Amino acid sequence: MIEVEIKARIKNIEEVRKKVVEAGAIFVKREEQTDAVFGHPSMLDENKMVVEGGYIARIREADEKIELTFKEIVRKKGKIEIGSNIGSIEIGKSFLNRLGFEEAFVVHKFRDIFKLDDFEIALDDVDLLGEFIEVEKIVNTEEKAIETRRGCSRILDNLEINYEIIDKGYGDLMQKIINGQK
Repeated sequence: MIEVEIKARIKNIEEVRKKVVEAGAIFVKREEQTDAVFGHPSMLDENKMVVEGGYIARIREADEKIELTFKEIVRKKGKIEIGSNIGSIEIGKSFLNRLGFEEAFVVHKFRDIFKLDDFEIALDDVDLLGEFIEVEKIVNTEEKAIETRRGCSRILDNLEINYEIIDKGYGDLMQKIINGQK
């Protein structure tokens, strides 16, 4: 599967939530998510940032469910993402350690999920990082990914909100904080 998403920093999550609902999006659920993020030393640069085309692993705890996901890091287009539910965080950490992955940091957020047509809109309040909107859709081919990215952009523009596109994931943003960069 290829995850196509556009992430943007926003200033007022409540104002954006109103615009999302006014656009016809249906509220799905609110989740508290805790993500333990792991990097493999062979896929990190000198600043411990994942190199383009590298992979990270994530153990996400949300809604009493634990999921292990491997994500390709492709910052400006669709990326491959493969995940599976696991029995415990400890099992996931042990497995990743045996593969040579090392825990880098934890990202904690509250996420409100909406559906608009066949797109998912997430409003995230992320500890240490701020408020964001993500518009995303899962597709099966690279060809569909290009058109889907345009669709994500159209949705953001149609909301008529102030936003700043972020071409980095929360992992990149968190690693910059750890490195003492802005």
